Amino acid sequence: MRLLYLILMSILLALFLRVFLALARRDAILTPILGWVLGLAFFLVTPLTFLSLNGGYQAPAFYEVDSRHANVSLTAVESLPPFLIIWTSLLFSFLTVLVFLPKPDQRWKRREIILNDSSLKRIILVTVCLAVVDYVATIYMAGGLDQFLLLNWYLRVEDWITTLGQRYVLYVWLTQANQAVLTAAAVLFTHSQARKGAVNWRFSIFLIVVFLFHTAFHGERIFLALYLISLLTSCWLYGRKRVVITLLVAAPALAVVFSAWASFRGAPTDIAKNLPRYMEADLGNRAMTVMIDACDGSDTVLLFHIIRDFGSKYGLLYGTSYARALTFLVPRSIYPERAKGFNIQLAEKYEPGGTTSLAATQLGELYANFGLLSVLLLPGLTVAIMIGSNLLVGRIHNHVLISAVAFVLLIWSARSTLEDNFITFLLAAFLIRILRLERNLCSMGEGLMPSLAAA
Repeated sequence: MRLLYLILMSILLALFLRVFLALARRDAILTPILGWVLGLAFFLVTPLTFLSLNGGYQAPAFYEVDSRHANVSLTAVESLPPFLIIWTSLLFSFLTVLVFLPKPDQRWKRREIILNDSSLKRIILVTVCLAVVDYVATIYMAGGLDQFLLLNWYLRVEDWITTLGQRYVLYVWLTQANQAVLTAAAVLFTHSQARKGAVNWRFSIFLIVVFLFHTAFHGERIFLALYLISLLTSCWLYGRKRVVITLLVAAPALAVVFSAWASFRGAPTDIAKNLPRYMEADLGNRAMTVMIDACDGSDTVLLFHIIRDFGSKYGLLYGTSYARALTFLVPRSIYPERAKGFNIQLAEKYEPGGTTSLAATQLGELYANFGLLSVLLLPGLTVAIMIGSNLLVGRIHNHVLISAVAFVLLIWSARSTLEDNFITFLLAAFLIRILRLERNLCSMGEGLMPSLAAA
C-alpha cells in the first residue's frame, strides 16, 4: 500500500514542479496564481508527502488533541478513498494551470516589474506605524502591559469579541488587512532586492524584527512564514542560488522553531518554563512531528476525517460557510442565524467543549460544503484564480501592491478559509486605495533571465 502512495505522490510532485517552472518562465512577478500553487504545495502536497513516507501520523499525547482527529493511518484500507480524493483534486488543479496557461511564442519576453524602493519603504513604514497603534491599543484594552502579558492570545480575542461585539470584529479585520499589506510590501521589497542582486541589510533586518515582534505579540507565525516562502520564491525566480541553498539548509532548524512555537504560543511569557517541557516531551517520531507542525500538516490529517465524516456522520454545509463573505459585517443581533466561521464549526465537532478553532485546508472546506463535487470545484477555483491573476497582471503597473496582497493571501487561502481571506483582501484594497499606497510604485520591465531561459 505504501508503494502505491509513494508512486502517486511522485507523480504529483513532478507535476507541481512542472507547473511552478512554467509559471516562473512566463513571469518574474509574484502573481496570484503563483501564490495559490505555492499554497497548495506547502499546505497540502508537502504534508501529504510526509504522511505517505511515514505511513500516517499520530499526534503525540503532549499536544492533547482530541481523538476525533488526532491521527490517520495510511496502512488502513479506509484511508485510501480520502487519499485518492485529495490526490485527484490536486492533480486536476495543477493540470488546469498547465492547460489554461497561455503558451509564449518566440517573441515572448518574460515579464518583470521594476519597483521603486523608496515607495516600498514608505508603505512599510506607514503600515508598521499602524501596527504599532494596534499594539498600543491592545495593551490598553488589556489593562496595561502586565495584564496583557498574562492573557492567553487566543482567549483574549474571544473575550473581547464577546464584550465589544461587532466593533471589535471590524477592528480585528482592519488590523489583519494592514498586516497583509505590510507583508505584501515587505515581499515586494525583498523581490526587488532579488532582482538587483543587492541586499539592503539594515532594512532587511528591520523587516525580520517587525515580523518576529508581530509573531510574539499576536501569537501567529503565519505572516513570518508567508514572508519566508515569498523570499525563497523571489530568489528562485531570479536565480539567486546561494540564498536559495541557504534557506533550504536552514529549513530544518526553522521547522523545529516553528514546531516549538506552535506548542506554547498561547502563553509566550512562560516560554522559559514551557520550552524545556517541549524539548523533553514524548513527541513520538519527533522528526515527523516537527515536519507536520512546520507545514500545519495537522490540517491535512483533519481533512482525512472530514472526507470520511461529512455527508455521512455530519450533513453537508451546501455553501453556507462561504456566505460569511457577504454577511460578516451584519451583527448577530440583526441576523442571529448568521453562520459561524468554518473553523469554529470544525472545532465544535472535533474539539467539543474547547475554546479553539480548527483549519482543514481549502479542500476541507469545499468537501464539507459540497462533498465529492470538491474534486472538480478545487480545479474550478484554480481556473477562477488564474483568470483573476491574468487580469491583475495585465494592469500590474497600477496594481502591483494589490497583486502582491493577493499573492500572499492566496498562499494562506490554501490552508485557511477562502471567505476570511477574501474579506481581508477587500479591506486591504480599501486601505491601499484610501492611503494611496500604490502611487509611483513600479514600472513594467521586460527581459528573459538567462538562469530560467535555460531551465
